[in-house]
Amino acid sequence: MKTLMVTDSQMCSECEACINACEKEHGTARAKKTGTIPLFCMHCHPDKAPCAKICPAGAIEDINGILIVNENDCLLCRLCIIACPIGIVAYDKEKKSAEKCTLCLETDRIIPACVEACKDNALNLFSIEELQELKNDNDLIFNLEEAIKTFKSGD
Repeated sequence: MKTLMVTDSQMCSECEACINACEKEHGTARAKKTGTIPLFCMHCHPDKAPCAKICPAGAIEDINGILIVNENDCLLCRLCIIACPIGIVAYDKEKKSAEKCTLCLETDRIIPACVEACKDNALNLFSIEELQELKNDNDLIFNLEEAIKTFKSGD
């Protein structure tokens, strides 16, 4: 099941608890602070992910729809860091390997450390199926369209 993390920028208080929790869990922060909100891996489709496509060693592997860097196969060429469209792939000096968000798949966690640490509820996990259900919910679409109209009109 393909899972995506969605950040609600309106809810984020910029506390950086998510980034700190990630660094504590993995030794290297796999998220970055942008101007205001944290930036996480987009979890591109495994067949289209620039980081995986450019890796000459094939060290970025698809495990249950999440791309994970195999530290043993990583050549340290850093091409994945360059290829990432949002610059989120990191280099772990201690492990001597590229690192990227895995939604804590390689840990015993049920919920990723960053999501658990976010007291603002700005980080949410959705499956592709859940997002498709939301997309097909006509009542939700209508309500969102009405909210956008109200927002644009300033009422």
